Amino acid sequence: MALHYSFFMIDYKWYSFLTVIEEGTLAKAAGKLGLTQPAVSQHLGALESYYGQPLFDHSGRKLVLNEAGYLVKELAEEMFNRDRQLERSMKRLIGGRSRYSIGATLTVGEFILPPYIGRYCHKFPLRDITMTIANTVSIIEKVKKGEVDLAIVEGPFDKREVNYTRFMTDEMVYITDKSHRSECVTQAILENNRFILREKGSGTRYYWDTYVEEKGIRLNEKIMEVGSLSAIKSLVESGYGVSVMSTKAVEKELSIGSLLTVPFSWGPLYRELYFLYTKNSPSAFIDEFISFSTS
Repeated sequence: MALHYSFFMIDYKWYSFLTVIEEGTLAKAAGKLGLTQPAVSQHLGALESYYGQPLFDHSGRKLVLNEAGYLVKELAEEMFNRDRQLERSMKRLIGGRSRYSIGATLTVGEFILPPYIGRYCHKFPLRDITMTIANTVSIIEKVKKGEVDLAIVEGPFDKREVNYTRFMTDEMVYITDKSHRSECVTQAILENNRFILREKGSGTRYYWDTYVEEKGIRLNEKIMEVGSLSAIKSLVESGYGVSVMSTKAVEKELSIGSLLTVPFSWGPLYRELYFLYTKNSPSAFIDEFISFSTS
């Protein structure tokens, strides 16, 4: 857990505790915190005295959390998450403007969400929105840690860990260059083409891999992973390979004819997009933005 010491209302013993977990030794934690090693040791001793038992075991020269330590770690991380939420809430009050952060996966952030944010900020001019774009795994972690107020994802998530509201249904399509002539995508076509795909951890890759497994589709081993949708489209336009992505991501290319979509012989591939948030997210903004975006 990367710590950022911007809000010092939390007792410093907790900074020492989490930094020792992160660094593994008292010496490294002390160096990172700018404290003496005895001071960090004293902080840990105070916590262990308060909870009535050791929180670490020794493994060689490293300190490793024991069962009690893991329980205390969960409490500490929750406290830091709440602290970050409070800090951002206070900053939102500055100058009469409200400031919120939204996290989005690549397809959503580049091709779906911007018009919604633009219309929302036009209707509510005192709202300032920042947007972070990353793959599904990273964005889910950010919303759970309170680093973004609201997330919109295209990939799977654990519904026990976050609150969620459905956003929309999105279709994923097979794309190829304009020289393609087949009426539908068959097993033979897939086996004879190089696939250019997003990396594992992205929502697009997850749903494609799931579709392939469910339909019993066989692919050749010529797979190239690329983290940029724009780069994937350029490679497909050049005839280097084929890909699968959201229809929203290729609207421009389809309109000018530089790319073609071909239907799957096994049937269409749909996925659901969701808003994710936590019990600590700013509820008034969450309700307002979701209502605005889905009405």
